[in-house]
Amino acid sequence: MVSDIFLSVWAVARVAGCFSEQCPPPPSSLRVDGMDIVGEQELQALREVIRSQRLCRERKGNAVNAFEEAFAGHIGRKYVYALNSGTSANEASLIAAGVRPGDEVICPPCSFIATSLSAVAVGAIPVFADVDPRTLILDPDAIESKITKRTKAVVVVHLFGQPARMDRIVDVARANDVRLVEDCAQAYDATFRGRMVGTFGDVSCFSLQQSKHITAGEGGMIATDDEEAYRKAVLHSNIGLPSYRYGVQKPVPQMAAGLPTRGHLAFGHNHRMSELQASVALVQLGKIAQFNQRRAVLAGLIAKCLGDLEWVQLAHVYPNTIPNWWEYPIRLRKTARMTAHDFCKRCEEAGFSLSCYKEVNYLEAVYQEMNHVRRTSLGIRLPPHVRYEAGICPEAEKGASRLLSISCHHASDPGPFEERLKELRKFIIDLMSRK
Repeated sequence: MVSDIFLSVWAVARVAGCFSEQCPPPPSSLRVDGMDIVGEQELQALREVIRSQRLCRERKGNAVNAFEEAFAGHIGRKYVYALNSGTSANEASLIAAGVRPGDEVICPPCSFIATSLSAVAVGAIPVFADVDPRTLILDPDAIESKITKRTKAVVVVHLFGQPARMDRIVDVARANDVRLVEDCAQAYDATFRGRMVGTFGDVSCFSLQQSKHITAGEGGMIATDDEEAYRKAVLHSNIGLPSYRYGVQKPVPQMAAGLPTRGHLAFGHNHRMSELQASVALVQLGKIAQFNQRRAVLAGLIAKCLGDLEWVQLAHVYPNTIPNWWEYPIRLRKTARMTAHDFCKRCEEAGFSLSCYKEVNYLEAVYQEMNHVRRTSLGIRLPPHVRYEAGICPEAEKGASRLLSISCHHASDPGPFEERLKELRKFIIDLMSRK
């Protein structure tokens, strides 16, 4: 009965898709269905969890444990802790890095806003450093210019699946005794000098939201080699209870006033991953090589069909990196004489839905309000050198004005996808001729 109800709900969700703007089907009308995002293997894994009647990891379930161990082996880190969302993973990674209220955290202005708002959520102060306008990824020199005595951590985002310049960023962090957090939500299995992203920082975080390289609908993970960082992440995400694994010693709850306690050692949220999420994520991890290969084929088709157009600059790839594209970013050259926003509007009018870049964090209303009242949303006073206003990261704003992206989600069928790209190519050529 329970299984039948669940499968009916799943079937409706699969047909209807996600309803939130932050949980879309893989974006862009260029996407043409080719494979299921989830399929029979995921359904079978869900059935097994439902039949077990153990949906929560704290009820002696085993899917979350199995997923954590599999992902630790996949990425090559000692400790992995699975959470209910990528945003929870962002927050836990900062706590794991030792960020405390009043600390400053250097963030890129260009990222999904959870990257910087997670600093706000733990009582810290986001400080935005400028980016390379070709990639919208943090500029190592800009990071160094923002470091103060209150700087505790820097968060680097491997945006769109392009690895950041990790050699220089690691050098800057170590030289200034600043903790390094990698946000790998968009960059599973991408590499810098043959080494997977997520293995350079003190802590790394990942997302399992539906548009990502693998998915459980929602979900996230932190990964680290530092036992103390792992302990902090677990406590923060499990209501202060030390549900450690990997042989990490657990304190024994103490008696108080003659009564037993449960052993809540610190403040924390309930951000645990469920067995249902983990069962799907574990199957998806086993398919990641197949998914990666499909994404590479689709990105290659974008480059093939659009790369020689006068207006178009293909994604900038740093030396010694192998991207694993989440979406494929392209830039409009100045000869286009229009912004990416205007270009996308023209494309939409013709039936093509491309994405212009909308995520310069400090321009959002939430940051404008913080700047106005000179406090974060949690009431932490902003120091005079921290401003959230237009112009503080000019390269980010310049780069964002010319950047747009095309989905290369692995669900797309390469054949129809290429035909749609050829139609887009013809439209762009026609548009160029009319300018």
